[in-house]
Amino acid sequence: MQSNQNKLLLALIIILGLAAGYIYYSQFSFSSSPVVAPLPISAKDDLKKFETLKINFSILDNAKYKSLEVFGESPVVPGVTGKKDIFAPF
Repeated sequence: MQSNQNKLLLALIIILGLAAGYIYYSQFSFSSSPVVAPLPISAKDDLKKFETLKINFSILDNAKYKSLEVFGESPVVPGVTGKKDIFAPF
């Protein structure tokens, strides 16, 4: 008798918990539309503005730029690095 009453009480607590959880989470309404509307897709070609793009390469003719030198080896050769056995103590 006591065992059946404990099982019934446990089932009742679980059902009430599920019902309370459902009621709590159902109060929040999630709309499927975004908060910020996306920009409309335009049919025009936005790359046309780059058709007349002019790049000024005169900075490469500057004396300061031409006086730059490479110090060290280029490209850098890393050589032997790391351990052969990564599980070795040292």
